[in-house]
Amino acid sequence: MKLINILNNYTDEGSAPLFYLKADTALLRNNDAFYLPDALGRIVAEPHIVLRVSRLAKCIGERFAPRCIDAVMGGVTFTAADMLDDLRRRGLPWDAAVGYDHSSALSLEVLSRDAMLEGARFVVNGEEQVRLSLADMRFTPDRVVSALSEAMTLRIGDLIYLGSPQSIEVKAGDNYRLFIGEHEVLNFDIK
Repeated sequence: MKLINILNNYTDEGSAPLFYLKADTALLRNNDAFYLPDALGRIVAEPHIVLRVSRLAKCIGERFAPRCIDAVMGGVTFTAADMLDDLRRRGLPWDAAVGYDHSSALSLEVLSRDAMLEGARFVVNGEEQVRLSLADMRFTPDRVVSALSEAMTLRIGDLIYLGSPQSIEVKAGDNYRLFIGEHEVLNFDIK
């Protein structure tokens, strides 16, 4: 299984979806707490709507992309922000800053593809911090799936994190909740 993260769905960078991959060990499941890694410095969190691939897809046109996604989930990615800035500046790979173990929370609840039309809300300590809307995304989910399938074969179970418009500084003691429409799909603590 691949974890695919879209970088530019809320920026003007590039003319097609830009992405990076994470190993499946990056998954944080079951609403388990996220433990701040001591050695990585400042950590930021970004909420995502996540697509789950349901069939093998290679060079899929946009009009066929809906057939390749069977579910929508919620996710939060955690990035070592200062480390990432340093790696970018030095032209080095980002893996250490973005792909460490448990750096991608994923909801247990699986919703239908249509659920993402309602958008998502990221709530920290009971206060809404970020709102995700398909209308605000630069690339539609179908465009993302099509573009990714041109670059690599998508396989059953691959997860596509669609991007986030904003990052939030992570602090021990915080509680994170993510809603897609009215469905609470994530509820976990930061330790």
